[in-house]
Amino acid sequence: MNLVDLLIKTFDGEILQDNIWRVNGSNNTHYEVEWHPFHKNYSCNCKGYTYRKRCRHITELHKSFKENLLK
Repeated sequence: MNLVDLLIKTFDGEILQDNIWRVNGSNNTHYEVEWHPFHKNYSCNCKGYTYRKRCRHITELHKSFKENLLK
């Protein structure tokens, strides 16, 4: 099983494209979290990220990857 298959199997989101995931937010909203390999950081299209450059969607995605890949 390769890394992409493992991520699809264990992650609670939807992979839209390489390095872009749709993450569930509150009130039935969906946000896109993107990994930028050149800069080695994430971005999100939610208001929290727009204003603070960090958000719970990125935190939860990163936490999910760490937990599921270290099993």
